[in-house]
Amino acid sequence: MATNMQRAWREIAGAGALKSKLVILLYRMSTLWRSRNPLAKLLGLPFVILNKLIAECLFSVEIPHHARIGYGLKIFHPHAVVIGRDVVIGENCTLRQGVTIGNVTHRDGRTSASPVLGNDVEFGANAVVIGAVTIGEGATIGAGTVVTKDLPAGAVAVGAGFRVLSSRGDA
Repeated sequence: MATNMQRAWREIAGAGALKSKLVILLYRMSTLWRSRNPLAKLLGLPFVILNKLIAECLFSVEIPHHARIGYGLKIFHPHAVVIGRDVVIGENCTLRQGVTIGNVTHRDGRTSASPVLGNDVEFGANAVVIGAVTIGEGATIGAGTVVTKDLPAGAVAVGAGFRVLSSRGDA
């Protein structure tokens, strides 16, 4: 546990702006709520609440304590960041404003599995990864890119391509 605390403090010290430091601190401290140790669980409860109030309500950054995120997380310009509760993120990952990582909820109410990201994955602003996908180590997801398929290690995904499924005709 002492090693994890040291890694968390190094992560927070290197996080950059005060807002980033606070968001990461609140996430790390709220993960104490997952502990089996009753004392640690009790210490984590206020941070779960503060994470909701400050990170989510004030900064619009949703990183639930259920998410599994490796150390070395960097969040540049933390605003409108959404990470699903079952997401797994490796170490030394970088997120920018507007990033969304989560599952897909289908019209019939079914939900997909959440993404699993390797180490050293980097996201551009407003990038989205949704569904049961795996992102390999060292992958880069460019600004505004929507990823719905697996990416191999070291891949670079860019672009906002789309396809028309139906058209109502000329208006």
